[in-house]
Amino acid sequence: MMKIKHTLRLLSVCAVALLLQGCEIAEQLRRKSEANSAASSAPLAPAPLSGNMPAYLDIMNSLSTPDPARQADLFYEVEREYTRAPTTASTLRYAVALVTPGHPASSPSEGKRLLETLLATPERLTQDERTLTAVLLHETDVRLKLEAENRRLLATLDDRSRSQANSDKRIQAQIEENARLRRALAEAQQKLDAIKEIERSIIERSPTAPGNRDATPSETQSPPASR
Repeated sequence: MMKIKHTLRLLSVCAVALLLQGCEIAEQLRRKSEANSAASSAPLAPAPLSGNMPAYLDIMNSLSTPDPARQADLFYEVEREYTRAPTTASTLRYAVALVTPGHPASSPSEGKRLLETLLATPERLTQDERTLTAVLLHETDVRLKLEAENRRLLATLDDRSRSQANSDKRIQAQIEENARLRRALAEAQQKLDAIKEIERSIIERSPTAPGNRDATPSETQSPPASR
């Protein structure tokens, strides 16, 4: 009996120990799960810009400022660097300067040509440079298409304005011609009325009655008296 009681006590102790160990393991798993959840929900830090990317963005930002002197100095420096040594980086900087709107030296068509040249050999560009070049090329294409559409609309508007002006001129000429014809008609009517008035005056001054103007003298003489 004593052995049985001792065995039961040992089993009870083991069970309690296992239970406590299980609770500790569960708590560790819970803490690990919470840590993983917090790490996954935390916002990812943006990847730092690599290579010459800050320089490209600085060029775009500086050329967008409303300072003409600063714009001219920066563009001159970028253009001189490209002319002196047309490396991949200097070419991309020059293309960035050309396609950036808002400054007098902006030339999107020339910048597009350089961007297409750079993308023709993508192995010479870093991943960030390839992405920037592709984005700028797309934006420049859209800009050039919009500018072409604006020119077409302006040309259409000019054509319609000229056509309307010609139509207005034709209408004005027709109005003036109608007025001239009315004046000529009025003058002709006045002349006709004057001629009729002269004829009426002549008739009224004639000694012969208008109804007997065509009668012969013998017809107008009275017959001789009978004897």
